[in-house]
Amino acid sequence: MIGFLHPWVLAGLAAAAIPILLHLLARREPPTVMFPAVRYLVSTTREHQRRLKLQNWLLLFLRTMLIAILVMAAAGPTAPMSGVPGHVPSALVLIIDNSPSSGTMAGGSPILANLVTAARSVLARATPDDALWLVAADEIPRRGDAAGLGELLDDLAVSPRRLQLGRAISLAGEVLASEKRPGEIVVLTDLQATALSPAEPRAPLLIGRPTTPPPPNTGIGRIETGTQPWSSGRGRISVVLVGDSAGSVPVSARFGDRPPRQALGRVGGSVVLTLPGVPPGWWTLTTALDPDEFRHDDRRVGAVRVAPVARVRWDSTSRFLAAASEVLASNGRILPGREISLGRLAQGASVVQPPNDPAQLGALNRALAARGVRWSYGNLSTDLAFTDSGAVVGRQRVVRRYPLQSAGSGRTGVLATVSGAPWIVRDGSVILLGSRLDPAWTDLPTSAGFMPFMDMLLNRLARGEAALGQGTPGDPVPLPDLVTAVRQGEQEWRVEGGGMFQPPDAGVFYLLAGRDTVGAISVNPDPRESRLTRASDAQARQLWNGARLESLRDVADDAFSSASRGDLRGPLLWLALIAGLAEMGLASGWRRRV
Repeated sequence: MIGFLHPWVLAGLAAAAIPILLHLLARREPPTVMFPAVRYLVSTTREHQRRLKLQNWLLLFLRTMLIAILVMAAAGPTAPMSGVPGHVPSALVLIIDNSPSSGTMAGGSPILANLVTAARSVLARATPDDALWLVAADEIPRRGDAAGLGELLDDLAVSPRRLQLGRAISLAGEVLASEKRPGEIVVLTDLQATALSPAEPRAPLLIGRPTTPPPPNTGIGRIETGTQPWSSGRGRISVVLVGDSAGSVPVSARFGDRPPRQALGRVGGSVVLTLPGVPPGWWTLTTALDPDEFRHDDRRVGAVRVAPVARVRWDSTSRFLAAASEVLASNGRILPGREISLGRLAQGASVVQPPNDPAQLGALNRALAARGVRWSYGNLSTDLAFTDSGAVVGRQRVVRRYPLQSAGSGRTGVLATVSGAPWIVRDGSVILLGSRLDPAWTDLPTSAGFMPFMDMLLNRLARGEAALGQGTPGDPVPLPDLVTAVRQGEQEWRVEGGGMFQPPDAGVFYLLAGRDTVGAISVNPDPRESRLTRASDAQARQLWNGARLESLRDVADDAFSSASRGDLRGPLLWLALIAGLAEMGLASGWRRRV
């Protein structure tokens, strides 16, 4: 529907009646006198008058149309159409997908270069009256004019962060919600199928995507390092390959700058590599593939802790603790010794579970206080609850537990919780369990995760170390209690234990408690980025109702035309010029013939 910026100017259409009035006034016919000598000219004159009448009607039409066109152009007509040179003031959010997959090489340059070129074409159509935002993989809306956003595009690089397109579209809708100007969302993306997610666009949505298929790809999706810490002997890792390539590729793995080990692998399978022993300490493990068209998934890192296995003295009266300890000892994961006491409070490092007899609870609490432990056991609870999944223990049913109460301020030292309440805590060299490791108290002893939990409990947690974490760039990762700083190379971030940390890039981030390294977070690109297969237009329209899809080359022509309205003044002025030239030519030709 056509609208007008200055509708009051349309009153000037009355001026279009002026040529009609002049024509009517000029139609007075003189009296006709017939002379015998000119009667033979009657037939010729009648033909000439018909021709003049037609010319007069054409001149009347052109002059009337010329006035009407000029008046309508002055009123500022607009219409929701594409291809017109200008547009009325609009609000536009430009989303550019610079996630890792945009680094895929196409025609000798990364796809991101094509996305940036299309973004510049869209911004070139903007006017000073438009409200513009730019959203990249960090999902931060940045407002500016076309020149300012163009400078941001100059510095835009492939981001290690993954962009969920549905979430970005929803964010753009929230940005436009407060705008009174007609709004539009333009998304420039490689339309990777794994990046699509549902969204309800709050404004007209235009998608620009490549038309050429992506290249086949093989990437490293996961590194499995097995149970840690490793002993000083050799260790074994498993590298899982993802992607859509059918060929075999060489996979290498190394500790630091040491010589790598190599093996062949295929997508969908895993490669097992045995690495030589290294001295005790924290090591960065790097796995790599030969470079291909998508290089951001050809390298993946992990953290490995190398240390002697714990020497443990366990309580033989606790059936499940004793059985787990014997299995760990038979597999070389622990040794008999006095480094850690399992099940009871002792002089050194201790893993304490509550007594089976409630009458003994008071004596245990007094012994904990005498040891300087700031936690104690409360009254027995038999309400059914579940553990909160975390790095230490997954979701497990708990039917009996003693609430753990802190005598200090805050809840420093919490390792695992049940319904948000502390269930496993650490204070110094003492770990307290809120439930006995018995099926009558919790399902944990009969679950598949019990032996890995016991290995972690004795070899890491009881030694003051945290569980190893995994993350992707930009996504929050929960930090264990007592962590005071996160370090990567020369960079260090001061943090609060129990809070969240957003790793800015890929790599290994080490967790510090004071001067001690107590854990690590291995941060790598999301493995879904390795699957470069693109979604079809039908899939995008199904997820985003009303979306229009264009090639990157054509997307700028459709920008500012869905939510905004095209300015028709330019086409109307060109039409007025054509009508004026036609009127001039017709009138001058008529005069020459007369």
